[in-house]
Amino acid sequence: MDVILLKALGSSLAFVLAVLNLLIMLQLYGKIRLFPWAPESLAWWHRRQGDVILVLFLLIAYHCVRYGYIDPASPRVLGHSILGGLTMAVIALKFLTVNWIPRLMERIALIGATLFVATTGTVLTSALWYFLTWIREGARPVY
Repeated sequence: MDVILLKALGSSLAFVLAVLNLLIMLQLYGKIRLFPWAPESLAWWHRRQGDVILVLFLLIAYHCVRYGYIDPASPRVLGHSILGGLTMAVIALKFLTVNWIPRLMERIALIGATLFVATTGTVLTSALWYFLTWIREGARPVY
């Protein structure tokens, strides 16, 4: 089994769900109108998709920390490591804010935007790199 392929697919799925979550929040903030559902339903979907993204990221991050390594000579690997750590930190901040720090809720849109940017960078330096390398070289990349 190619674990790196599974990580690339899992992070790609997480990114698609993150884009959907961004669109849901833009609709809840009244910026766009894409989905025909009530705000309560959209908020519920945002939360459930966030749960799925969290599980995917925890599984992928576990594998990265357990079996991967940070190569300071590789800007991509170093950037991915920094962005991945930032992504996990912002996930923790968002979770704490929503569940236990209500005074930060006025900043939840900023926290969510930061999370989306960090997630995008993390996926671009991992899954996108993996698939582009596979296409360009005709073989799947390995550690």
